Amino acid sequence: MNNVRSGIMLVLIGFFLGFITYKKYSFFWDFFNTRLLRKYLGDDVTTIALYLVSSLLIIVGFLLSKGIVQ
Repeated sequence: MNNVRSGIMLVLIGFFLGFITYKKYSFFWDFFNTRLLRKYLGDDVTTIALYLVSSLLIIVGFLLSKGIVQ
């Protein structure tokens, strides 16, 4: 049961990260760490990297919630 909750939390965090990356809200996009990524990688590469992290969180969360990975 604990893995199901953890998996659901990872999925929700992944969706949230994807959403705020898509909308480019200033509270996240101008945050210190994101500004550093944007400075060194550029906006487009930072967006792609954040989408990849978001997708990875969703996939791992789904696998955890289904019990495929423990």
